[in-house]
Amino acid sequence: MAIVLAAIIIWLLIHIYVYLPKKCNPIESTFIFMATSIMNNMFCSIITENLRWAVPYETPEGFTVLILQRVLIIPLLFLFILHLFLTVRSILGKLLLLIASFGIVVGMEELCMYFHVMKYVDNRWAVPLIHTPLLFLTGLIALTLFRPVLKRGVTMR
Repeated sequence: MAIVLAAIIIWLLIHIYVYLPKKCNPIESTFIFMATSIMNNMFCSIITENLRWAVPYETPEGFTVLILQRVLIIPLLFLFILHLFLTVRSILGKLLLLIASFGIVVGMEELCMYFHVMKYVDNRWAVPLIHTPLLFLTGLIALTLFRPVLKRGVTMR
C-alpha cells in the first residue's frame, strides 16, 4: 500500500508541476531538483546512519518507499514549493507557504511511520524543523547561484 501511495504522490506532484506557471526555465528547475535531491539524501543519511534519530524498517517495501521519498518525492515537493515561493508576492504568503511545507514534511513522516517505513527514535520534531528550512534554502541558494551562470553562458574549450 505504501508503494502505491508513493507512486500516487509522485504522479500528483509531477502533474501539478507541469501545469504550474513557472518563474524558472527547465534547466534551472532541473538544477534545483538535483541540488535538493543531493541535500535530502545527505540529510536523511545523517539522521539515519550517524545520529540514529530514525531507523528504517528492514522490509523491501519500506526500503523502496524510503528511496522514492529521498530521491523523488521530497525534491519534487520542494521544487513545487520553490516555484510557488517565487510566484507569491506578499511576505505573509511566503511565510504561510513555509509553514505549509513544514506541515507537509511532518505529514510525510507520519505516513512513513504509519506504513512502517521509518521509525523515529529521538528528536522527532527536530527532524522536520531542520529538514524543511535546509531544503528550502538549498533550493533558493541553488537558484541564485545557477541563474547568473545560465544567463552569462559557459564556453567550452
